[in-house]
Amino acid sequence: MKKVKFLLIFCLTIFGISHYTDLDDKLLFNIFHQKDKNLINENEHIYSLKEIKDIKKNLSGITYNELSDTLFLITNSPRNIYELDKNGEVLRKIELKGFRDTEDLTHIKDNLFAILDEELSAFYIVNIFDDTKEVSINNSIKQYSFDVRNFENFGLEGISYDIQEDEFYIVNERNPKKIVLIKGLMNNSEIEVNIKNKLLDNNTYLGDFSAIHFDSIKRAFYILSQESTLLGRVDDKKDFSKYLDLNNNEISSKMVNPEGVTKDNEGNIYIVGEPNLFLSIKKKI
Repeated sequence: MKKVKFLLIFCLTIFGISHYTDLDDKLLFNIFHQKDKNLINENEHIYSLKEIKDIKKNLSGITYNELSDTLFLITNSPRNIYELDKNGEVLRKIELKGFRDTEDLTHIKDNLFAILDEELSAFYIVNIFDDTKEVSINNSIKQYSFDVRNFENFGLEGISYDIQEDEFYIVNERNPKKIVLIKGLMNNSEIEVNIKNKLLDNNTYLGDFSAIHFDSIKRAFYILSQESTLLGRVDDKKDFSKYLDLNNNEISSKMVNPEGVTKDNEGNIYIVGEPNLFLSIKKKI
């Protein structure tokens, strides 16, 4: 009995040290994750990966526009937006002017999008119309600045939006990892900022936060980790409930630097990564 207790205490100690020092969160996942916590059933989905030839490097974010039923991708250097169909075919390119380090974007409503800039520690509300070829930071409708980073190159990485609650979801990459909710900006209400510290304590497996997506249908949000190559689902804004391991599939395992994630209205998942990879995980019809 003493040996069993000692082994249990030893395992818990190693788990705690590894987790709170970010020693190897993926190793913890491989040891402790249970299959009933898988986000999807692979047998019910089709995986597809392709290179976007029109994009040479630094693909960093993606969002879905339900009005056009298309995807909008963003690169951080050079700073451009690309509109794609859901098979990954490029429809147009939009040049960005005045931005510094564009890590992500999210569709808000109508022609409104938010562009997240890591170097400027801010996001900018802009219009993108059907004929837009260039977006200047000087023409932003609104902007919101905040900085939670401790180190220069570990800043704001992902953004998404809940139109029902007028709430932006933003993640800081690491050092420190942060999940920030900003409410009231679009409706010109009093702005509320909520940092989900308790949720961070419940994060066991994600070594960093590279992107976030709010699912307006399931009322849940998803956080992507580049370091751990995991996508985690958060229910009720408090618990990580399900996970998708990109290394667990032959096709998605080639996505070694996942940077952005979104879903469409049919529940299909789209993930992009450096330098120019586009992964779709679609439900079988």
